[in-house]
Amino acid sequence: MTCEQKYNTAFSDVRKIKKQYLTEVLEKENRCQLESIDLDDWSEKDREDAYQEEVLPYWKKFGLAPKRFWFELAGSRDHRMDPRFIPVDLLYTDIYPYMNYGMLRQGLMSKAHLEYIFSDVKQPPTVALKIEGVYLDEHRNLISKDDAIRLCRERNNTLFAKASTGTCSGKGITVFTPSSYSDEELQRILEEAGSSFIIQERIRQHPLMDQINPSSVATIRVVSLLMEDKVHILSGALRLSAPDSPYVTVLDGGILAEILDQGKLYPKVYADIGKWYENGKGIFDDSFQVPSIERVYDEVKRIHPRIANFKCVGWDIAIDETGDPVLLEYNVFPGPICPQTLRCKPLFNEHTDWILEDYFIHRQWEKNHRQDILIQ
Repeated sequence: MTCEQKYNTAFSDVRKIKKQYLTEVLEKENRCQLESIDLDDWSEKDREDAYQEEVLPYWKKFGLAPKRFWFELAGSRDHRMDPRFIPVDLLYTDIYPYMNYGMLRQGLMSKAHLEYIFSDVKQPPTVALKIEGVYLDEHRNLISKDDAIRLCRERNNTLFAKASTGTCSGKGITVFTPSSYSDEELQRILEEAGSSFIIQERIRQHPLMDQINPSSVATIRVVSLLMEDKVHILSGALRLSAPDSPYVTVLDGGILAEILDQGKLYPKVYADIGKWYENGKGIFDDSFQVPSIERVYDEVKRIHPRIANFKCVGWDIAIDETGDPVLLEYNVFPGPICPQTLRCKPLFNEHTDWILEDYFIHRQWEKNHRQDILIQ
């Protein structure tokens, strides 16, 4: 066996092991979510009938028989199964790696570089940052740790130190007000933030957003699809923080609400990882409209082509006090809760058949992607 053959065999084995591991982890996490959802008025018979009569025949043409619980979870809001729901394990181990070039993910997604890739898009003001142990100011000039502390002290408001990649649900985020800490304490904050992070000021959000989410900056999660020379908006969701939390998370009281036409919100909201609440959980009513939502969608359509290596992207955007969209970050492996479970509709909407048939049958996109690095 040649060295190349040994490499390919070893690489294939690693892919299989990683896929098996991810599948087991994702299944365990999502089964826990499903167990917390009340399905008493969605009978076992109705679920099994829908699974046997609709789901299995649809997936049979792809040579698969996905487990029923994936469709129960995605359809839990409206108690209906759509065969075009994408099982989460398949999404992360096969579909997203096929659509999005993962080897570029860490570099292009790094918050340290967003100001350059999207230089004409509003973003939170940068105070300082650290890239692989090197401190820089907002203009990317080399500075010392003491300089970084000084720059933080020059701001009187709340600052956020965010890991350059991998932040979600509050992970990798440190919130602090410099005037409340000594230099030694600030030094410890910077050291504990890791080797790569960015320090930014908190933006002043739109009054309407402040009204329903005063403790933190509410964010809009937009999922977009780049295909056939056009950017399609797949879904929009409003993410609100738990009471008194300084950042948005669906843990411990934070909620997700589907954004409908004209910025209206669907009254049944998702919270506490796996629970549904009626009437906006008392946070908003029928009259509330997300401000500037069409501007947000237009901005996503404008900038998505700049990262055409990624065909499906989840964008986190806030609305500032003037009504302008403010880009916080983007994710090339966006979780399916917002676009799928939250809406009780297929993640890829009317494009689902094309995407699945392309992946399993036609492989038209294969020439545009590096298939030797699936499951990144």
